Amino acid sequence: MILYYYYPGKMFPAISVTGAHCEVMCLHCRGRYLKSMIHAETPEKLIDVCTNLDEKGVIGCLISGGCDLSGRVPLPLEALHYIREETDLVLNLHTGLVNAHTVRKLREIDPYISFEVPTPSVISQLYQLEVTQQDYVDSLTLLKGLKVTPHIMIGFNPQEERETIKKVEKMGFSSLVVIVFTPTRGTPFCDHPDTEEVIKTCDVARTLFPRLILGCMRPRIKELEEKALLFDGIVLPTLWAKEQVQEAGIPVEIKNTCCVVE
Repeated sequence: MILYYYYPGKMFPAISVTGAHCEVMCLHCRGRYLKSMIHAETPEKLIDVCTNLDEKGVIGCLISGGCDLSGRVPLPLEALHYIREETDLVLNLHTGLVNAHTVRKLREIDPYISFEVPTPSVISQLYQLEVTQQDYVDSLTLLKGLKVTPHIMIGFNPQEERETIKKVEKMGFSSLVVIVFTPTRGTPFCDHPDTEEVIKTCDVARTLFPRLILGCMRPRIKELEEKALLFDGIVLPTLWAKEQVQEAGIPVEIKNTCCVVE
């Protein structure tokens, strides 16, 4: 067994195609995480940014952005196709909800895709979108056959999260990234998740998925980090996590990419 540590950093930066803007403004985030990304609000700017990154020798980049009120990230697909053809960058996309037309374009681009399947409670209470979990399941179904890795946020409604994990596994996926509800100070949802329930949910996921990754979006909770051996990979592992791995004598491989890149 090899446990992978992922450090995207400067070699795999995050780019927001909406800048700091997000129409949804989820109640636990308020667009905070977009602010630290490289902003590329137009197709031309995205091409310029990616061309410059390629010239600097970076491995690739995460293309993200704020969702619109229909639950999709407004990706400039033609620009992404150009970047894929004209640079050596590895692309990982946050797509949000997709339709058949978008998926046809994505097949031409052939990126990695990080796709979150939110629980009903997350959709209604945090995202407050007029969509359902089935809409996300339908999008994930359309994306099957591409290099897509499902993500599930845990720590908000444990029962729904475990049901969602089982639902995604039944769709035939062998890899799962778990991210953990991360409260942001000054937002309506600023309480930390129940660590014991989070760990129980990770245990459920471990029994179902051959490849389980602890993703970047998570509060750094000692008790969770010390469960490092549950996972096949950890993004930005803490000292607590690394100590557990070292004590177990498990070999480690470091990757400077997003965790979905294989």
